[in-house]
Amino acid sequence: MHRDLGATLAALDGPQGSGENTRMSGTSLMADAAVEPALDEFGYRPVPPLVPISVACVFLSVTAFMWDVFVAVPLVGMVLALVAWRKIARSNGDLGGGRVAAVTSILLPAIAGGAVAFHAYSFLTELPPGFERVSFATDISAKGFVVEGGVPGLHPDVKNLDGANVFLKGFMYPTRQTQDLTTFVLCKDSGDCCFGGQPKQTDMIFIEMENGKTVNYRAGLVAVAGQFAAQPTLDPTGLNPVYKLTCEYFSPAKTSY
Repeated sequence: MHRDLGATLAALDGPQGSGENTRMSGTSLMADAAVEPALDEFGYRPVPPLVPISVACVFLSVTAFMWDVFVAVPLVGMVLALVAWRKIARSNGDLGGGRVAAVTSILLPAIAGGAVAFHAYSFLTELPPGFERVSFATDISAKGFVVEGGVPGLHPDVKNLDGANVFLKGFMYPTRQTQDLTTFVLCKDSGDCCFGGQPKQTDMIFIEMENGKTVNYRAGLVAVAGQFAAQPTLDPTGLNPVYKLTCEYFSPAKTSY
């Protein structure tokens, strides 16, 4: 009888212990399954260096609105972003940063287009009414002097501008006085101006403000408009340009061309 009772208890204990082992095994499998997705979710995927470089181009593209030459910045950034996006797309999920590359590849050409439109608008609206746009470097300075009968004289193209209302750009020659200028010398570029050299006579225009107007010295490119005169001029600087302009309009240049 005691043997029957022991056998019965053993039979009851066996299935119960087996059930506990089964539950423990199931719990362990569930824990392992929960850990694996977590590892996949937070797994690191390398980002190609071109992605952060293209993002940096987005911030640097602000300069494209200040100087037209920097329109190249968003264009270069766009190319880099497209190359990075293509590389990520072909990596079969091994590389990250695809969304960032895609966004920057769309944003950068939009910035470039905006900068081009801005500079085009500035170019079209900077010319005062009633004035002809003239290039100081190409239409005046590059013509130089011509020699006829052994006597140097003005180029015929420059003579044709005598008395015309022109709009042109250049750099102010620095002098001791920087405020309330009624006259100053305009140079075709900043080379001789910055280093205090002696510009060629055909590289200078004597500017005389109209009706007692005054301006302050500016180191950057400036725009002037007024009546052009092809005649030698004596000025306080001793530079003695051969051209003169009676200035009606003075402003910092909106564009470099």
